[in-house]
Amino acid sequence: MSEFSFETEILYSQIALFQYGLDNPFNDWNETHVNQGFSWREGSVSFGTLSSDGDCMITVKMTKKIETDDDIIRAIVVPFKVEKGGVEIGSVMETVSIDIPEGTYEVLFTAKNVNNTEHYTFSFIKSENTTARVLKADDELISTENLLMKANPAI
Repeated sequence: MSEFSFETEILYSQIALFQYGLDNPFNDWNETHVNQGFSWREGSVSFGTLSSDGDCMITVKMTKKIETDDDIIRAIVVPFKVEKGGVEIGSVMETVSIDIPEGTYEVLFTAKNVNNTEHYTFSFIKSENTTARVLKADDELISTENLLMKANPAI
């Protein structure tokens, strides 16, 4: 897989990436998570979306380096370890299983608006040295330093 796109519906202002088959895959959010734009724990990360609900386009791709376009509104990098079985990406209502090779990655999450449709991209970059960071913040993100890398599963 070099690139895969699909449409889905945003619910609860979030799009999630998690290890395939993970029990309780979605994360609880606290105020710090909302302010930084994501809620992360081992095997699961939920990213805040540009709107609270509606249709969106999601693209998943494998790349060799972190790159962003000029029209990106938000860009966040997080570490993610893919285990056997790949990953799932989507909303609380619907997820799509994607076969990503096992390994340690930096995942670049980007958000942009194209013709009044929100587009979210998950770029997987193989890397042994992974550090969470906000590359580009919009007005919704308040805290982009000292990122909180601990969340509880939503039950």
